[in-house]
Amino acid sequence: MDVADLLGKEFGFEQVCLLDEPKTVLTNVGKKKLTYWRERDLLEYHLNFRDRFFSQYGILCNRMIRTLDGDGYVQYGDFYITVHDLVEECYAEDLYPEMKGYLLAALVGTAKETPCSPQYAYSSTFPYRETLTALASIKLLYPKSYTLLVNLIPEVKKRLLVDQPNILPPAPYGGYRLKRVMGQIFFEASDAVPLPAYKWIVNEIQFWFKTMETESFVKSFSALINGVDDEMQAYIIQSVIEPWEWRSCILALQQGSHSDQKIKQFQEEWEATRNIIDTLQLSISDRRVSYE
Repeated sequence: MDVADLLGKEFGFEQVCLLDEPKTVLTNVGKKKLTYWRERDLLEYHLNFRDRFFSQYGILCNRMIRTLDGDGYVQYGDFYITVHDLVEECYAEDLYPEMKGYLLAALVGTAKETPCSPQYAYSSTFPYRETLTALASIKLLYPKSYTLLVNLIPEVKKRLLVDQPNILPPAPYGGYRLKRVMGQIFFEASDAVPLPAYKWIVNEIQFWFKTMETESFVKSFSALINGVDDEMQAYIIQSVIEPWEWRSCILALQQGSHSDQKIKQFQEEWEATRNIIDTLQLSISDRRVSYE
């Protein structure tokens, strides 16, 4: 049985025609997009995540169309196939600040409630001791860079809650696109594996800081913080404060990346994080985080 016949049988389409467009079919109820999955765990995660994201937060997304039996996918050889509505008549969307924050809050809330395979459940806790070991390994290779990074350890410690693990959940954030369809926001998630929270949340906040006016940046962050529960608020603030750029620089040098270029990038990121912390008035005091 070929793909067209399988889709017609399982989804009840009266007509299925494979198009030249990649992974697109024409059915009697319009064009549909196909996604092929090798890992069932990843597929199940995306299926559950997207259903929760829509039902709990009301944001449209590329959910899986159900078969006649109510399943979210069909098996085809070594692959699993999911079917989605193809959104064509739309345009790219640049959200106003509060909506950017709400979108991230919705992702945090959804990720918290979505079961995740252990292979994707990355720790978001800052690995301070492991980073110090990596730092020691570059002493002979890059002595000047080593001295610079070592001299920052007192400030690094101020930005750490080493005795308090960060349990922000991973989320499938990479490669998404935002669209507006008939007046509504449409979040088109990629099929990527869920990313550790320290990557997707911190990277997005840093991107906001680089591209927004200060007032808009603060509004975005406030909407994010106000959109999650108290526990998640503390973990988000903790992730922003923690010195991830320091660790990334050390690991890059350990792996042989170009020293001068990497150090310059690190210094820019270190200063940007300082400015973010000052702008948002984030702090760690008495082993607790706060957002004034």
